[in-house]
Amino acid sequence: MAAANDLLIAAAFDFDGGAWFAPLQHRIVAALAPGKAGSVRNGTAGGAFFAARADGPLGAAAAKPKEFVPHCGEDGSLIVMAGRIQDRAELAVRHGLDPALNDTALYARLFARHGDRCDRLIHGDYAVIQWYPQNQQVRLARSATSFCPLHYWRDGNRLVVSSIPRALFSAGMDVRIDDAKLGDALLLNYRDATRSWYRGSCRVACGTFELHGPDRTVRQRFWSVENVPQVLFARDEDYVEAVDEQFCRATRAELEGVSRPAIALSGGLDSQCVASYILSEGSADLRLPAFTGVPQAGWYCDGRRSSFGDESGHVRALAAMNPQIEPHFISGEQHRFGDQLEKMAMLSGWPVRNESNMHWIHEAYAGAGAMGCDVLFFGGAGNTGLSYDGLTGYPTWLRRGQWLRLARELGASADPRPLWRRAISLALMPNLPLSLRRSIDNIRGLKPSPFTSWCPMAEHFARSSGALQRARAAQFDPYFYPSPNSREWRARVLDDLFSESAEIELGLRLLHGVGYRDPTLYRPLLELCIGIGDEQYLRGGTDRWLARRLLKGRVPEMVRLECRAGRQAADWALRMAAERDALTAELEGMRADPWLAERFDLERLTSDFRAWPGTDGPAARYPLKIGAAVASAISTARFVRYASGRNVG
Repeated sequence: MAAANDLLIAAAFDFDGGAWFAPLQHRIVAALAPGKAGSVRNGTAGGAFFAARADGPLGAAAAKPKEFVPHCGEDGSLIVMAGRIQDRAELAVRHGLDPALNDTALYARLFARHGDRCDRLIHGDYAVIQWYPQNQQVRLARSATSFCPLHYWRDGNRLVVSSIPRALFSAGMDVRIDDAKLGDALLLNYRDATRSWYRGSCRVACGTFELHGPDRTVRQRFWSVENVPQVLFARDEDYVEAVDEQFCRATRAELEGVSRPAIALSGGLDSQCVASYILSEGSADLRLPAFTGVPQAGWYCDGRRSSFGDESGHVRALAAMNPQIEPHFISGEQHRFGDQLEKMAMLSGWPVRNESNMHWIHEAYAGAGAMGCDVLFFGGAGNTGLSYDGLTGYPTWLRRGQWLRLARELGASADPRPLWRRAISLALMPNLPLSLRRSIDNIRGLKPSPFTSWCPMAEHFARSSGALQRARAAQFDPYFYPSPNSREWRARVLDDLFSESAEIELGLRLLHGVGYRDPTLYRPLLELCIGIGDEQYLRGGTDRWLARRLLKGRVPEMVRLECRAGRQAADWALRMAAERDALTAELEGMRADPWLAERFDLERLTSDFRAWPGTDGPAARYPLKIGAAVASAISTARFVRYASGRNVG
C-alpha cells in the first residue's frame, strides 16, 4: 500500500509561550478523524501541539490515538510532513545522506544544509510544518506541484495550521464564508491561491514557504512557471527522447509505494500516455483496472465536428493493444446531481468546482476502492506539458518577427478561413490589449458577458464584492481570450489546478480510501515541457506535435491522430432534465434566502432553466447557461448551506 507517510497534519502554537490549545487538543484530533485513512496520533513538544494521520487503512488503535513526537531537526526545529518526496533514494545519495531515512527526516537534513533553498532541490507532493521553539517561529511550506493543502488561522499570537479547515474550526475559528472568495470562485478567478473560503483563515500556495513569528509574517515563492529555463536541443528527435526519459522517471516515481494502481482512462492523449508508461515501467505481472466515464442510456450523439462524447471506442482500442488493461465503462446513472456534495464538504471543508462532472469520478474512485486498488492515476496536467497544443506559436512568431515560420504555419493550418482571416484571428488578435479585443467583439456581437451566460453571480455583487476589481488587478480575463504566449497560458491553467484541486482530491481520498497520482505533474517533466518552444508543439499544421511523435506505437493511431476533443459528462443535459423539477424548486428556495439572493442572479437562472428545452444545444449556449451557471449556483449554495448552517430550501 502507498501508506508509509502521513495524509493529514495539524499543529497549534502560542507565540506568548503559553498553552491556550491544551483544552482543545482532543477536538483538533477529532477533526482529523473522519473518513477512510489511518489512525490519528498526537502529542505536545516544544510548547506546541502536533497531530498527524497516516495515509493508509484505519488501524485497530484508531480509537486510542498514539502519542506523536514530531521529527527533531539538527537545527532544533520540530517538523511534521504530509505527502511524499519523489526520487528520494537518488536525492539522498546526491547529498551524501542515508537513503533509508524517511521522508520527514530526509527533508530535515536537507533543510539543515540548504535552508529555504531545500524546496527547490526536492521533487515531490508534500506540505511541511516546522516549529522553532527557541525563537518562537513557524515555517510552512508546500512543494511546487503539491496536492497537500495547508490552511492556517491566526488570532493574535495564536496560530493553528491544518491540512483541512475543520481543525481550525475546532480550535475556535468562526465559520464564516468569505464574500471575496465566493465572488472570485463564481467568476472562476483562482489566481489568489492564499485566499480561503472562510474569513479569518489563509492557505499556503504551492511553490511557497511562509515564516510566522510573534511580530511578522513573511511569504516567499520559490517556484513559478515564469522562472523555468528555456530548453534548446540540436535536433527535433532530441526533444522526444528527453520527454520520453522524463516520463519514464515520472512514472517510476509515481508508482513507488503503490500496491495496486488503477487509472481514470479517457480517449485523449494524456491518460492514454500515462497508461502506456505505467504498463512499460510497472511490474511484468501488472494488471491495470481502467475506469472510463461514458454517457448513460438515452444520450443523443449530435455529431459535432470538434468534439466527441463517447470515448469508449478509443479506450477499447488501447485495451486491444495492451491486454493488461481491464476496462470498466461507468455512466454513474445511479448518482443524482450533487449526491456526494455534503460528504465532500464535511471531509474536506471545500466545495467541488464542477459538480456536473463528478458522478463518474466518484464512481471511478469507488470502483477502484472496491477492487482493492490504493491509487487512481490521472493525466490532468498533460495539456500544460507534453500535449500542449502550441497554438500560442502564432502570436509569438508574429511578435518576434519570425515571418517565414508564421506564414508557413498559417498556410498549413486546417482552419477553413482565408489566410488573411487566420493571420488576424490566430496571430494578431491575441497580441492586442484585452480592452481593444473586447471592443472589437462587442461591435461584432461576439463573446457575450459572463453575467448572461456561464457565471451564476449577480453582476452587482461582482462589483460590490470587489470580484471584478480583483480580476483586473490579477490580470484575470473572464472572457478567456487566447493567451499571447505559452508561459502565460500555462501559468493560468496551473494556477487554477493547484489553487483548488488539492482540497477536492483530499476529499475524494477520505471519502473513498483511494489516493491520487499524476505523472504529468512530476516537476522535472513539467519543467522540461514548459521550457520547450512552441515550434515543437505546432508544426506543419499539426498541433500537439510533440505528444503525437512521442506516442507513436504506444497508443492506437485513432487516438494519436485524433483532432477532436473528448467531452466529459456529455450527457449532462439528460441528467439535469431528469431532475429539472427538484432543481428548479431548489433555485426557488434560494430566492427566499436574502443572503443568497443578493449574491446569485436567481431570476436569470430560474428563467433560463424554465425556458430550457432539456437538450444540449451549443448554439443557444445551453451548456453555459444550464450546464455551467445553474449547476454552479446549486452546488455552491449547497456548500454554503452545509458550511455555514444556512437554510436555503
